[in-house]
Amino acid sequence: MPSLSLRRRDPYWDADGRAARRHRRWRRFVGLVAFVVSLGAVGGAVVAWGVELGYAADLGIPPALPIR
Repeated sequence: MPSLSLRRRDPYWDADGRAARRHRRWRRFVGLVAFVVSLGAVGGAVVAWGVELGYAADLGIPPALPIR
């Protein structure tokens, strides 16, 4: 039965070489960076729509964007 924990251990971690482990760490790092960038993009889109629809004026964000 598969484990439901968030931190799963690779059963072949010790059998793989250093290059395979380094590549696996690099892929996880790149995936994390891509996730953080995507969250930033979604946040920027939310702020832009808030400004466009006038909701951001309540928060003190200027209502005029140079994009029209």
